[in-house]
Amino acid sequence: MAKRRNISIYSDLKTGFFSKLCIFLGIILLVIYFVQLLIPSLGIGDQISGIVLSFSIIFLGLGVILFFFQCQFAKLAKIAEEIEKGCESDTMEKK
Repeated sequence: MAKRRNISIYSDLKTGFFSKLCIFLGIILLVIYFVQLLIPSLGIGDQISGIVLSFSIIFLGLGVILFFFQCQFAKLAKIAEEIEKGCESDTMEKK
């Protein structure tokens, strides 16, 4: 028989941390890309700067998606709290 797992409504799979991390990495890579463009004497090829830009875009996009999930988990937690309060008040009224 399978055990029933209780998942906390406050557990958001750490999406807040990962969204901030991805956005931070994306911004850092974007800064590195612009520094490469401004200082051509670094000797870094166009291919590498294109790779840095593409990873920056990927990290920024992933960070925005994870931020959206974080907001949705917060809304779900709020709804779950309201439902729990509603169920508790219903049981108190029946007694």
